[in-house]
Amino acid sequence: MTADVRGSTAATLGRIRRLDDGGRAAVRRAVQVTVAACLGFYPLQYVVGDPTTAVYALFTAVALGGLSDLQGAPSTRTRTYLAAVAIGAVLITAGTLAAVSTAVAAAGMLVVGFTVAYAGVGGPRVAGVANGLQLFYVLPCFPPFAPDTLDQRLVGLLVGGLLLTLADRLVWPAAAPRPHGERLLEAADAVAAYAMALRPVLQSPAAAIGPELAARRAALDAVARLRLSDIPPAQRPLGPGIRDRALLAASAATRVAAGRLADLADLLTDSQRTRHPGTADLVAASGDAFAALAAALRAGSPSPIATTGVDGALERYVAERGRRLANQAGTPAGLRAGLAGMAVAESARTAVLAGGGFLRAPAPDPATTPQQLWFLHARPAELVWQRVRANLTPRSVYLQNAVRLAVGLAAARVVAGVLDLSHGFWVLLATLSLMRTSAVADRAVFLRGFVGTVGGALVAAGLLALVGPDVDVLAWALPLVMMVGFVAGPLFGVAAGQACFTVVVALLFAQVAPANWRLAEVRLADVVVGGLVGALIGAAVWPRGGGGEVRRAAAAGLHAGARVIRDTVTRLTRGVSSGTPPDLNRLAALFDQAYVQFRTEPSGDPGPDWLIVLSVVHRLADYSSVLQARHAGGPYPPMDAAGALEGAAGEVSADYATAAAAIAVGDPPPARAGAALSRRLDDSGTPTLSGAQDATLRIVDGWSWLHALADDLDRLERALGPASVTAPQARR
Repeated sequence: MTADVRGSTAATLGRIRRLDDGGRAAVRRAVQVTVAACLGFYPLQYVVGDPTTAVYALFTAVALGGLSDLQGAPSTRTRTYLAAVAIGAVLITAGTLAAVSTAVAAAGMLVVGFTVAYAGVGGPRVAGVANGLQLFYVLPCFPPFAPDTLDQRLVGLLVGGLLLTLADRLVWPAAAPRPHGERLLEAADAVAAYAMALRPVLQSPAAAIGPELAARRAALDAVARLRLSDIPPAQRPLGPGIRDRALLAASAATRVAAGRLADLADLLTDSQRTRHPGTADLVAASGDAFAALAAALRAGSPSPIATTGVDGALERYVAERGRRLANQAGTPAGLRAGLAGMAVAESARTAVLAGGGFLRAPAPDPATTPQQLWFLHARPAELVWQRVRANLTPRSVYLQNAVRLAVGLAAARVVAGVLDLSHGFWVLLATLSLMRTSAVADRAVFLRGFVGTVGGALVAAGLLALVGPDVDVLAWALPLVMMVGFVAGPLFGVAAGQACFTVVVALLFAQVAPANWRLAEVRLADVVVGGLVGALIGAAVWPRGGGGEVRRAAAAGLHAGARVIRDTVTRLTRGVSSGTPPDLNRLAALFDQAYVQFRTEPSGDPGPDWLIVLSVVHRLADYSSVLQARHAGGPYPPMDAAGALEGAAGEVSADYATAAAAIAVGDPPPARAGAALSRRLDDSGTPTLSGAQDATLRIVDGWSWLHALADDLDRLERALGPASVTAPQARR
């Protein structure tokens, strides 16, 4: 009993604390929506005497303010609201005409539901208003079929949208959220400082790995704040445009550079302390590049950021390494240190070029643009179409969510029409508000929503029975209840939100038309029907949501990576492909989306560290393209060296394929396979090389890359070991 009291007290205190941060946003939004809704509803209802226009004005404010999640700079929010009003006019017109029959309305709901939900691939700003846009079709697609009222409905839409836009700018306006560019700036500063601190350690074996380097490494925590999973969904730079893509690419390259610098420091153990002057120069040039990126971000300058320093360092390092290797100089540790240094330099170059794209600098020369930055030279329409097309696959969580929601809303519309439910749009509203991305989440939300609706229905029924036909009392009570309702959901959960919203709709419709306590009963029945439809569809259509898809995406990415390893090595050794290579970048993007959704879904056990697997897939995709671009054309190495490298690549590829197969069925990868692979590669020593310098570099780069892949496989096994995954749970 004491534990229950302590738990309840802690929960209450937690809700109060939330009022200090996220709770303030909920209160602000509730105030803005209430002001806009009431300023639209009361004059139109009681002064003009037009209930149709009044209801649409109120529901426009509710749809775009209460059911949507719109963040960003004030000007961005204003543009989004106005664009949503324009789209809403099309949807209201379509819904008004579709109300002619249940079949037409349900078919239209299927098309509109999918289109609006799938439009979320356009980024958080579009996804944030998607639920509100759905409501613009849901409201008018129910009887009566009254196309003669279309002008009133559109006027209500315009009034409600403009009032909400003004309220957003004038009534307790929200400050612009922290730009993602500031996070990138801090991370670039941290990487630059760490590179500068690491340089003397690489230059001299006598240099101590002192507290400054440790402190700089601790500062690399700023890089972790670039993870999408740590950024609020509405603020993530996931749009299809150049700036969002460039910001993501710069963030990813910065994270890779930070990781490789940390790996490089870990290689400097006492037994391996030798001079690495070439690698030190690479690291220093990379640090300068990140410092220049930070300076440009701080100034907001659209001028191109020079990459000449890091380009020159790479050229000098490659030439010097070729001469050293031609003379059989070098050790496995030196090769791995050199690969890490080159990876840092390549990442620095990518981050700088992508940062220029984010700052709207002129696009770099296409001949020197890395493959992953292709979008810097693309047209806006091409970028949008590429994003739409890339997600037209059953493995995309965007497509899955759109199909699930569209089928759920269409089924709810059929049920409401066949059963001839009064206020049938409440059925679809319940489906829209209670449906989630997985069956587990659907069940939990439905139960809480049902409990909240029962409580709200009892309160509404009692209030309507007590007040009777006295509309004045309901008119005075509506703003207060609306304010409490829009705060209750974000702070206290679905049950509180549904309870308050039930009271709100009862008070609203009791003012539009005569009503008694049975209106609350109707609301309860409609919510139950809508929630059941959503739960059944959620259980039938991709029921595991992001939790199931993230495992498939991980297995698919590693399996494709195994093929890419073989293909990349055969391109290095022979200049030909071993087959049609998979599009690993596209699979990595689908993996990204599944992981982000997985982090938003309820789970009793966090399970494996999928972020480690995701980083392995991204590094594999990025560096394979770097190697192919660096070694395009001949000359090619002799057959003995090429055969040895291809044989090693076959081993690495087989181990990655084995790990992918284990993950696909819910088992952990074989233990210590990565460590054993690293030992075999180390025991092989430096390959015996002869021939042209370019051919020598191909072999060395290939061997160094395989060493790094073995290290990544070891990380992956630790992340997905037996302590992180339970096969029976995964199979269930």
